[in-house]
Amino acid sequence: MPAHLLIGAGAGLVSAALFASAVVSAALAGLILYLCPLPLCLAGLAWGRQSVTLAGFVGAILTLLVLGASPGIVYAVTVAIPATILVQLSLQHRTVPDPAGNAKQIIAWYPAGRLVAAAAIMAGVIASLMVLLLGPDMTRYQAAIDQMIPVIHETLGADNEVWTPEATENLRTLLTRALPAVMAIVWITIALFNMWLGGAIAKGSGHALRPWPNFHALEIPNAMVIAFAVALALSFVPGILGLIGTGFAGAFLIAYLLQGLAVIHFYTLGMPFRTVLLVVLYLAVLLLGWVAILVAILGLGEPVFGLRGRASAAPTKTDDDNTHD
Repeated sequence: MPAHLLIGAGAGLVSAALFASAVVSAALAGLILYLCPLPLCLAGLAWGRQSVTLAGFVGAILTLLVLGASPGIVYAVTVAIPATILVQLSLQHRTVPDPAGNAKQIIAWYPAGRLVAAAAIMAGVIASLMVLLLGPDMTRYQAAIDQMIPVIHETLGADNEVWTPEATENLRTLLTRALPAVMAIVWITIALFNMWLGGAIAKGSGHALRPWPNFHALEIPNAMVIAFAVALALSFVPGILGLIGTGFAGAFLIAYLLQGLAVIHFYTLGMPFRTVLLVVLYLAVLLLGWVAILVAILGLGEPVFGLRGRASAAPTKTDDDNTHD
C-alpha cells in the first residue's frame, strides 16, 4: 500500500479511537472530542486528498463496527465528512497569470475566506440536523430540552436556593432558543481550529501541500451577507424553522467575527506592541460577549466600506508569504 494511503488509514484509526474514548470516558469527553478531526485534517493537508478520503472512510467504518449505527452516523456526519470536504476544498488550486506582470503563471489556492464560509454552512446544517434529531416538532424538541435540565443541575451542583423555579424556567427558555446557535458555534470553532492546527503541524514538519494563508487577508464571500440576513430573519420565526435559522445565524456570526479579527490584524501590521494588543483583543473576545459582537459587526462592515482597501499605506504581503500574522 502506498505510504499516503497507509497514513490515511492510520489517521482514520486514530480519529475513531479518539471518538470511541470520548464516548466511553465522560471525564475526558470534551477535550478528546475537540481533537477527533485533527488526524484527518493532518493526513489531508500533509499527504493529500486520497489520504483524507481514506481516513474519513476508515474512521466512519470503525466507529460503526465498534460503537454501533448511531455513534457511527454521528461520527460520519460531524467529523469524517466535514473534515474531508474542508481538506478537499483547501487543496483545490488553479494556475493564473502573475499579477506582477511576469510571463510565468502562479498557483492560486482555494481562498481561506471561502473555506470559512463553507465551514459556516456546514455548521448550520449540522446544528439543524441536531435540532431535528432532538425533536422534529416543538413539542418533542421542548421535551428533549426538559430532559437536559436535571443533567445540567447535577453537573453544576443543584442547590434549591440557586435553582429556584424561576431560574430553572429562565434556563429552559435560554436553552430552547440558544441551543442551535451554541451547537453551530462550537462545531465551527472545533472544525476551523483543527484545520488550523493540522495545517500548522504540516507546515512545521515540512509536509504542507499548500502555502500558509495570511489571516489578515481573509475575505468572506459577499453573498454571505445575504445568507446571514436571511438566517437572522428566520431566527425570529416561531417553531423549528426559527431554531434552524438561529443555528445558521450563529455559524455565520463566527465567520464575520473572524473577518473582523482579520481586519484588525491588517490594521495592526507593523505596529509596536502588536502581539500584546492582539492577545488582549483575543482575551476580550473570549471573555466579553459584547466585544465579540462589535468585532463581528466590523467584519460585516468590511464588504460595504472596504476598510482594508482604504488603508493603502499599510504594509502588504502576497498570498504566498508564509509569515504568521
